[in-house]
Amino acid sequence: MIDRRFPLAALLAALTLPGAAGAQNFVQITDPANPIVSATANGTYTGAAWVDVDDDGLLDLFICRKNQIYRNLGGGAFEGQAAAITQQANPIGTTWSDYDNDGDIDCYLSGGQSLLSAPGLHRNDGNFTFTKIVAPDGGDVGDVTNNTGWGCAFGDVNNDGYTDILVAAANNFLGVTHPNVLLLNNGDGTFTRDTSTPVTELLDAHTIPTFSDYDQDGDQDIFIGSGEISRLDPDNLFRNLFQENGSFGFERITTAPIATDSLDGQVWNWIDFDNDRDLDAFQTNYNFNLSNHLYRNDAGTYVSMTSSDVGGIVATQGAALGNLWMDFDNDGDLDCLVTNDGGAANELWINDGDGTFTRDLSSPVVQGFGPHYGSPAGDYDNDGDVDLYIHGNDSTKGLYRNDLANGYGFLNLKLVGAGAPQSNVSAIGARVEALATIDGTPTWQMREVQAQNSFNAMNMLNVHFGLGNATVVDTVVVTWPAGGTTVLTDLAPSQFLQVNEASGTSAPAVGSAASRLALRVTPNPFASESAVSFALPTPGDVKLSVFDVAGRSVATLAQGRREAGAHRVTWDGRNASGGSVPSGVYFYRLDFGPESAVAKVVRID
Repeated sequence: MIDRRFPLAALLAALTLPGAAGAQNFVQITDPANPIVSATANGTYTGAAWVDVDDDGLLDLFICRKNQIYRNLGGGAFEGQAAAITQQANPIGTTWSDYDNDGDIDCYLSGGQSLLSAPGLHRNDGNFTFTKIVAPDGGDVGDVTNNTGWGCAFGDVNNDGYTDILVAAANNFLGVTHPNVLLLNNGDGTFTRDTSTPVTELLDAHTIPTFSDYDQDGDQDIFIGSGEISRLDPDNLFRNLFQENGSFGFERITTAPIATDSLDGQVWNWIDFDNDRDLDAFQTNYNFNLSNHLYRNDAGTYVSMTSSDVGGIVATQGAALGNLWMDFDNDGDLDCLVTNDGGAANELWINDGDGTFTRDLSSPVVQGFGPHYGSPAGDYDNDGDVDLYIHGNDSTKGLYRNDLANGYGFLNLKLVGAGAPQSNVSAIGARVEALATIDGTPTWQMREVQAQNSFNAMNMLNVHFGLGNATVVDTVVVTWPAGGTTVLTDLAPSQFLQVNEASGTSAPAVGSAASRLALRVTPNPFASESAVSFALPTPGDVKLSVFDVAGRSVATLAQGRREAGAHRVTWDGRNASGGSVPSGVYFYRLDFGPESAVAKVVRID
């Protein structure tokens, strides 16, 4: 395991929140020493992805058409790993999965003939080096000429424990003149083209493909935005018949209104926005005269939401490309970012928890017009809130750190499948449900693990739950792609866990000292007294301190040898001299041998 400790001042800089507590607060990173900030943006409508390339527990950033990968060093620092993915040419989209189940994550890139993009599969060989799989070694995956397209996505369509590849072929765009491409993973490093289903029969302006088990029957269904700009038509949606027939196959979905509305579709996401344990749908439209659509799932009947139902999230118009869903404020429900092309600003919609959304007009992520393209989300600084990279051109792209200080808890889960014949190692297609009591109400939340969920872009594979003021996570249920389940109970909030299908157990995730030491702060915010709980894996010397946002020491709460196991220390809001500290953001820091953990706490009057 690599020790990626960093100075406290750098850690506080990565965690400190300027502004009011109680909501997400994105801060644009502008330091030109950060290679993500100083990098030039190549091409239009290109994507990006947050992926842990070296499996060290820190999310790295990949941007299409950049040969290097931006390696996360911890503490908000990145370095460019030059010549990581060569032979890219000019790809448009990206999707990532451990397709060969060897323990590291691989990359597929999509693009069209007119860009000489040479789309293809790039195998991760470790140490930030990749090998492009070419014909005949990879079978049909090496067929550059006939695999051209716009977007791409990994998904296991036949539940064999290996992820397959779907390429959305944008007919008459980028020189593409063929139907979609479905490449089945043979499990030996090769792929075979499948043309047996309606997915690969249609010629259309296919844009972004996404996989989701929208009907929760245990197989991966397909949803392809098919926006032609000049003409409105229903998008192309397909139901997987694997569970019905015992072998994979697809039939076109004809259900109204999701499959009958005339759209200029770009990205479909299936999400449980109302926490009722079924999947609702949101899709973005590029046509300036057409708003985006949110379809609520009412026990299998889909209802198209209006602005009177949910607010302006379905009323704005403005060349929408991507939509992505994360609980940015950790209050226990999913928020939405919509990225727009030139002439329109991005839209950040905060879930009010009652089925409606409020637009945030002040966040830096929505300032200025596009173009904005693929914009993935991920907790790159491992502080328990979700950050953003928004892709665009040199003046519109940006790295945004989420500095959340409302004291709400979270749960970050890395899922590891057992590999064939069980679930794929990346656990793509897994469903995770979590039960916690938030604001006095038992609340279930649900997430899916997906490898394409923005515009030609991919959020982190880790599953993130905001937990609000919950003091315990009562139950977590992981439903694996192979059909088995893992159930965890009585989890402390605000920790990073790895859940393994093979053992059916969880363990602290690699790469986050905070997760290994599992700091838990209650109540948070606090007025008179706050308690910090932690668990030591072995006996040893500890030091528990309080610091202010400037990194100045405020008080030492514990120092000396402690036994292995659980410990709890309280702080009454006083400094080392006995004086009461003012309201604001403070940090607990626990030092234990070579490791350290930090947690935010908010003092209020």
